[in-house]
Amino acid sequence: MSWDSYISSLTKSEWVDDAVILGCKPGQESVWAAAPGGWLSQVTTSSEKGTSEAAEVKAIVTNDRGSLFANGITLAGRRCTVLRDALNVDGQNTMDIKMKTSDKEPDPFSFTIGRSHQAIIIAKGVKDAHGGKVNPPVFDMTTYLRKMNM
Repeated sequence: MSWDSYISSLTKSEWVDDAVILGCKPGQESVWAAAPGGWLSQVTTSSEKGTSEAAEVKAIVTNDRGSLFANGITLAGRRCTVLRDALNVDGQNTMDIKMKTSDKEPDPFSFTIGRSHQAIIIAKGVKDAHGGKVNPPVFDMTTYLRKMNM
């Protein structure tokens, strides 16, 4: 199955400029598809603090949700703050996060993460897009994939 059409579907939104789909089952934490030229495809080669893709995916899907708001998560080596976590809530299955700013990257991009049965869908918003604009395409795709038992 090719996941590229799912990436195209996400990035056709005027509010999304990068996306990645990753396997989330233990042992299958890998990039299945990514937007060409986007930095979310770097999840596999994140070098900051030696973070591996599997560690980033595991941190997102962990059953211990308590530390997510205090510690945040990392995407492709970039620190993010968790704004809303309903990833494991049936019927929602999404999480909204915002990238922490730095001197190197002063723009706090918004992200939405969705979880189907087999995959994690991550979309990055364009500059100044808030989570309410980035969330709908991810939510819709996650809902569809869950209905298809994917």
